[in-house]
Amino acid sequence: MKLVIAVIQNQDTDALFRSLAEEGLRATRVASSGGYLRSANATVFIGVEADRLQRCLEIVQRTCQQRVHRVPTGAMAEMGDLDLESITPVQQGGGVLFVMPVERFVQITPALALEQSR
Repeated sequence: MKLVIAVIQNQDTDALFRSLAEEGLRATRVASSGGYLRSANATVFIGVEADRLQRCLEIVQRTCQQRVHRVPTGAMAEMGDLDLESITPVQQGGGVLFVMPVERFVQITPALALEQSR
């Protein structure tokens, strides 16, 4: 089993979760922020069997796209004077993925479910 940690743009989260669900993969989202533009991100934890890892990575790559944002640059933008020539296009998005081996996976189920299975 592998653990994929994907740091993606917030706006890609819904599409990623829908695509993962279609493949029978489950994930957990944690809000995060950072990067050059200090924008909101999502950190997504995905547990996946090793033989489905490649498919999982393909889904993340397909659903998490880079975008061009236009941001003010220079001291004038910081002081509030905005000049159209001071706006710079910056690529943002895609994602950063970490793939790690999982030594042990335990799923905690409610006691009621355990009693019903007996």
